[in-house]
Amino acid sequence: MPPLPLTDAVQEALALTKRGVSELLIESEFAQKLARAEQSGKPLRIKLGLDPTAPDLHLGHTVVLNKMRQMQDLGHTVIFLIGDFTSMIGDPSGRNITRPPLTREQIEENAKTYFAQASLVLDAAKTEIRYNSEWSDPLGARGMIELSAKYTVARILEREDFTKRFKAGTPISVHELLYPLMQGYDSVALHADLELGGTDQKFNLL
Repeated sequence: MPPLPLTDAVQEALALTKRGVSELLIESEFAQKLARAEQSGKPLRIKLGLDPTAPDLHLGHTVVLNKMRQMQDLGHTVIFLIGDFTSMIGDPSGRNITRPPLTREQIEENAKTYFAQASLVLDAAKTEIRYNSEWSDPLGARGMIELSAKYTVARILEREDFTKRFKAGTPISVHELLYPLMQGYDSVALHADLELGGTDQKFNLL
């Protein structure tokens, strides 16, 4: 299928999306998604996932939340994903030791105010709020094995944080290797067209 032409409106939307962003991967593919959305009238689905490992969002989250609001203002569907399942694994990004596990009760308590805080930036009425336990809990052992079979340990060990820990002889728990897989599965389950995240999340988002 030949690429769609990029109208002025699409180019403006692309420029707005890129503003203040470190990287947009892959820009040409996203430009075509914008063009198809304009042609079909069907909004894109934009996902931001946050793990409730603490009761409050921090200042750094406002950067990506503001980008989400810009996408809302362009007419797209934004999904505020609360990682109640992935919080039980613990994001290994930038860690030199395994994160201590959180109980489901701790996670639920932390998550109570997440969307209320995010709604100070987002248009709450136009935001789809989801929890990744919706599809991760039913996955079960068989589903987890099938998902794990799609990735290799060698690929996961390309992460700088895992590489440093492996070379230093610092333990890496098996459940930590599942984190990027589950984050990727979130995007599949939500049919996300674009995933937003900090630079520390690049490997997880890829």
